[in-house]
Amino acid sequence: MSELAERTGVPVPTIKYYVREGLLPEGEKRTPRLTDYDERHVRRLELLRILREVGDVPVEGLRRLVAATEVRGTVQELFAVAADAIAPTPPAAGPAREATRAVADRLIAEAGWHHVRAESVDRDNLAATLELLGAYDTHPRDPAELAPYLAAADQLARDEIGHLDGSKDRVGLLEEMIVGQVVFATVLTTLRRLAEEHHSYERFAEDRRD
Repeated sequence: MSELAERTGVPVPTIKYYVREGLLPEGEKRTPRLTDYDERHVRRLELLRILREVGDVPVEGLRRLVAATEVRGTVQELFAVAADAIAPTPPAAGPAREATRAVADRLIAEAGWHHVRAESVDRDNLAATLELLGAYDTHPRDPAELAPYLAAADQLARDEIGHLDGSKDRVGLLEEMIVGQVVFATVLTTLRRLAEEHHSYERFAEDRRD
């Protein structure tokens, strides 16, 4: 286990915790003091490390993702299960949730995303976000103002799915998709903050001080 920790950069206590929680399969016992670990363990630990350190995915989300690797069916169905595992739990519904869920469903339909499941967790997350926005006098004040977000999301998703390595097995594709979602979400958020710093300076030039 110490060699596994050295190779992956994951501390031994963390590896033991992952084994105990069922997130990492046990190795093959050779002797009472010697256990063998293989490339499956290395791949799983590298995935868990990225999800925890970059994506801050909670343990329960990690557990759902591990379960997703056992799902049978098409790659798309596998991705759908993984998407629900990564997604945060939607907050409790408020009085406007039914209306904002209808708006969320309409936005998804208008984007042409006809293969998104009705029970997708992120349908409810979108509805919850719209409900929260409705409580403040802020952009976007009309669902139509979300058009640039829909277009950007569609293009990003198209590019990311298009760049997946189709020669990989199901689990390899799942790992690549998950890492891409988590890592590039962080990249996108960082780039957006940088861009808004620039454009806020450009727009509010009259407030510049020498």
